[in-house]
Amino acid sequence: MTVSGHTSASAYGKKQDGDWSLSASRADASRQILRAAGVDDDRIYQVSGKANSEPLYADDPTLAGNRRISIVLLREKPVLPDGL
Repeated sequence: MTVSGHTSASAYGKKQDGDWSLSASRADASRQILRAAGVDDDRIYQVSGKANSEPLYADDPTLAGNRRISIVLLREKPVLPDGL
């Protein structure tokens, strides 16, 4: 899986230097919670901070809903139907 942290944009829409560390810390805190819940370290492929570069609400990047984490589950290989 990959874990990414995100922030909302400032009122001026610029990336603040603190946004990078905040989003990375948010992602790493999520990784620590997953680990405490029993997810093995080898199941986590990447932990990253995206600052405000990928807003969930692109029409208003300052919305609080843009402050989030995203967790993407990855497969090692495609699942094929039985018999193939």
